[in-house]
Amino acid sequence: MLSTVKPATGSSEFTASQPAPEAKGCVQLRASGLKLAFGGQVVLDGVNLELRQGEVVLLRGENGSGKTTLLNILTGNLEPDSGTIDYLADGTPRTFSFPRRWWQDLNPWDHFRPEFVAKEGIGRTWQDVRLFGAQSLRDNIAVAEPGHPGENPLIALIAPGIAKRREVGLNQQADAMLTRLGLTGREESSADMVSLGQSKRVAIARAVAAGAKILFLDEPLAGLDRQGVTDVHAMLKSLVRDHDLTLVIVEHVFNQPHLHGLVTTDWLLQQGRIKKLEVGSNPPSSFIPNPSSFQTRPPWFSLLAGEDAEIIDEPLPRSATLTRIRNRDHWKADSKPVLAIKGLVVKRGSRSVIGLNDQGETAGFDLTLYEDEIAILQAPNGWGKSTLFSAICGIIPADCASILLQGKSIHGLSSWERVNAGLRALPSDGHSFPRLRVAEVMKLATSEAKHDTGVLQAARFSSSLSGGQKQLLALTSQHFRSDSAAIRIFDEPFSMLDQSTVQIATDMLCPRTRSAVLIAVPSSNQ
Repeated sequence: MLSTVKPATGSSEFTASQPAPEAKGCVQLRASGLKLAFGGQVVLDGVNLELRQGEVVLLRGENGSGKTTLLNILTGNLEPDSGTIDYLADGTPRTFSFPRRWWQDLNPWDHFRPEFVAKEGIGRTWQDVRLFGAQSLRDNIAVAEPGHPGENPLIALIAPGIAKRREVGLNQQADAMLTRLGLTGREESSADMVSLGQSKRVAIARAVAAGAKILFLDEPLAGLDRQGVTDVHAMLKSLVRDHDLTLVIVEHVFNQPHLHGLVTTDWLLQQGRIKKLEVGSNPPSSFIPNPSSFQTRPPWFSLLAGEDAEIIDEPLPRSATLTRIRNRDHWKADSKPVLAIKGLVVKRGSRSVIGLNDQGETAGFDLTLYEDEIAILQAPNGWGKSTLFSAICGIIPADCASILLQGKSIHGLSSWERVNAGLRALPSDGHSFPRLRVAEVMKLATSEAKHDTGVLQAARFSSSLSGGQKQLLALTSQHFRSDSAAIRIFDEPFSMLDQSTVQIATDMLCPRTRSAVLIAVPSSNQ
């Protein structure tokens, strides 16, 4: 409940310097013999686990190992084929055994669903932040409070005064929490108007407001810039230190070093089972940065640039950087522009999102990309990277701009007309066909008789793939569609990929002859 979070005088509430506590509390969740198979493929093969109060677990595993599937089961979003789950966090033991009998579903108070599991003190955040975009940050937190007057319209009809006082109290608690999150003054801001890092903090706060004692976090640091990582990490430390929350974290391999000092338990999900490792016993690979510092280059930069490349860093307004990678064997000084943007301005209402200078004045955004080069746009969360992506692709209108593709104007053209002109783009999410099999997705991408699905199983449905596998499928299918592309644009292409697939992805991102590649990522996303 919201009342479980102590009031604080300022944002220092989430600035923790103390080490994470050792897991010595009582058992809050126990699972035994969890098994699950998708279409004959065994994902979980007898998983046993136990969570104790105050424990911080890092759940690791390769793409497709079943990490998100396990989180879905433990939070009531998916039923296993067999096994037992004991929920003990809320004081009264509650046991679910699987497979469930048909007659158990006749009882409306005994269903294995997220809303019932949440009552046992279980909270969850997702890879994609699921706030109510049209609602204010205050409402997004207040609505999670159990017994919110909005859940029972009879209260508003019979006792409107009580309902009003209750609502005012919840709003005050939500405002106090936003103050501790460093979001004072943003209470009335709609959730779709704040940065990704702010959205993730609000999503975590909402789960706490709902009464979570065990919180499952699916990639809470993914897609964040340096400040966003720092803010979310400090918030998690505060929740563990001050409120004894139990955390289970699934995180991208590049971001795992940032959890150093917070994690008390290290689980490796491999071949359908969990192996408990000694914390810190499995060091990151050579291209993962030291967790003690942020570097200018993204961790995959050396893989993409290679050993013999010319690298040019160009500062852009509002703390952004454009890094050009040019292969010395292919790039020439007289290479022609592929994409030329001049004076781009994109507005939301009266506020300019793209086209601001360092003083916050609308000046227009300029960008020119040349043949045979890779350009990496690094910018803070909230800068407008995804907005720029959408404007170039014609998904949203630009208020004023000159956009030339191979010397021809595409400003005002529809998205499909820009594709015909040689533009290819891959957004950061929402680019899979859940009801199609891998082979069918590849068939849409290429007219060849045989469709190379790489490391992915051709017969699997997209909906059954892990987040990293979906990303790899999207990259692979886009790679086959790009023979005639003049420019390819990628919004965070390395998100959700593990060590085994990063190299595959970098091979697909290299520009073809007389084409260019633009990659948008958060600043210092490591």
